[in-house]
Amino acid sequence: MTNLDPDGQFSAFYRAHYSLILATVARRLSDFATAQDVTSEVFRVAWAHHVSGGELTLAWLYAVARNVVGNEYRRRSRAAALADKAESQAYEAHSSMNEEASDTRRAMMRLKDSDREILFMAYWEDLSGAEIASILDCKLPTVWVRLNRARNALKHELGGPAAEVLGDLRERGANAHG
Repeated sequence: MTNLDPDGQFSAFYRAHYSLILATVARRLSDFATAQDVTSEVFRVAWAHHVSGGELTLAWLYAVARNVVGNEYRRRSRAAALADKAESQAYEAHSSMNEEASDTRRAMMRLKDSDREILFMAYWEDLSGAEIASILDCKLPTVWVRLNRARNALKHELGGPAAEVLGDLRERGANAHG
């Protein structure tokens, strides 16, 4: 293996300044593990500078540390903004779904027991038309008529734009149970 630091100049520079740079970075970041990572990056940049023939000075090293700490601040800011945005979107989606689900539950509870039962079997329990016919002890065409009647009753209970959900249910029902 080739020794890239034959005179030990970088090794001596590293030993002389590592603790100082780590302490400086740790004070600015208030997180020791991240400070260690940032300090490693500072000395990686210093190594690349040294290998390319650049002069290593404490002032230069501080400038690199300041830049890498700045990068960490920007990374944290972006991560926090992303987390806030994700949390906000999740909350909005959850609220919207809960509202729609609550409307649907209330509408389902206003249906006749027989309509509610067949809708639950078809869409929540995901039973096929043949399975529903067997459970209800009736013929398959009777299941489709009852299911259509129950969907219309639910659509009437939901009213307005909420009834569009039934279009999706009808498509899913026809595909899954047809």
